[in-house]
Amino acid sequence: MNTYLDRAKLMGHDIEALRNGETISSTVTVNSLEEFKLLFANELPQEYRDEFAKMATSTAAANYQSAAIASVANLTQHVYGNHLLSSEDLNFATQIFPLKVQATSAADLTINSDEQFGPNATPQAINAGTLKFSGGSLTAITTALSISADTLLVQSGGSKPYIIGIVGLAGVVGISGVDGAIYASAAANGTDANIPTPGICTGASDGGDATNGAKGNVGNPPVSPGQDGQSNLPATIAIKAVDPSSAPLVIFSQGGVGGAGGTGGQGGQGQTGGNGGNGCDTGCEGTNGGNGGNGGDGGDGGVGGNGGNGVSGPPISVIFPSASQSLLTLVPTAAPPGAAGSGGGGGAAGVAGACGSGGKNKHNGNDGGGGSAGSAGKNGSPGANTGAGPNILPTYI
Repeated sequence: MNTYLDRAKLMGHDIEALRNGETISSTVTVNSLEEFKLLFANELPQEYRDEFAKMATSTAAANYQSAAIASVANLTQHVYGNHLLSSEDLNFATQIFPLKVQATSAADLTINSDEQFGPNATPQAINAGTLKFSGGSLTAITTALSISADTLLVQSGGSKPYIIGIVGLAGVVGISGVDGAIYASAAANGTDANIPTPGICTGASDGGDATNGAKGNVGNPPVSPGQDGQSNLPATIAIKAVDPSSAPLVIFSQGGVGGAGGTGGQGGQGQTGGNGGNGCDTGCEGTNGGNGGNGGDGGDGGVGGNGGNGVSGPPISVIFPSASQSLLTLVPTAAPPGAAGSGGGGGAAGVAGACGSGGKNKHNGNDGGGGSAGSAGKNGSPGANTGAGPNILPTYI
């Protein structure tokens, strides 16, 4: 296994500055696929490459959404697996290189806070003579990572339950549905009684009954499903020696957790019932008032969205001294599917319409009755697939 100075030369870092105790962190231009392979996968054991290659055989080329995605997969398989490049692969590589890599080198590098790379950051290469964790951790989210250290010392972690975490990105939660539209006006009022002859109600009708309010509108789309998670990206961790006083190195891995489905839209309130028409009313006589309309039932809530799938990801390579096996703890963790989106709540009942007034010596109409609240929408379905915890493959030296 190379020393940190050997690796620093590959990164183009100033060797004398490193010997003088400086920490160098720079954006490095990687000019070719083979240069990238030297930085991120030069010392990978064959067992890991074989495991990584299984991904190629389990993912049919027809599943790729475009030729470009298929070509990226081939280049990745060349770097971390056993893929032999075709002329098409080589041509595609010239289109994406040179690319930028964030590289850090130091004789003594201390991690004293919870540091995060990503989501979807440029590839990260960390290179140290002594790598010390003192109240900190490293997390790579959908970001390629290489960690190399001549000596490891774990004194304490940060707030995370691990020292190094290689994880995917949770799927985006689905968009909630739109609430049911509210009625702009109440239902039609009953008609007032006509006065056939001025001052005389003989022959006049009662006030007209009002129209009942309509049922509230259903909670509407666009409710959407939760998106599938995004997998972790490859990571290599190479430790040459472990300080005898070190605490355990805990490495956590997880693919992408599925996103929860969107919540269904709230049902709209039922329409307000119309008011009853007024009866005829003169100084001597009158007719009865009309009945108020019933308030409409509340609208039903919209159906919740389905949860997205949890996804697995590529394996992680760990090279570790055999004399210190007891100080290595590996925690591959499944990525659960997204939860079902809740159905929207039922809409409130519409307001009852008021009765019409009765005329002289006649009675008022009856007030309308209240409607019923709408029913809650059905929940969506949870995501179907759980992503297996990305395999962490230790090689003891």
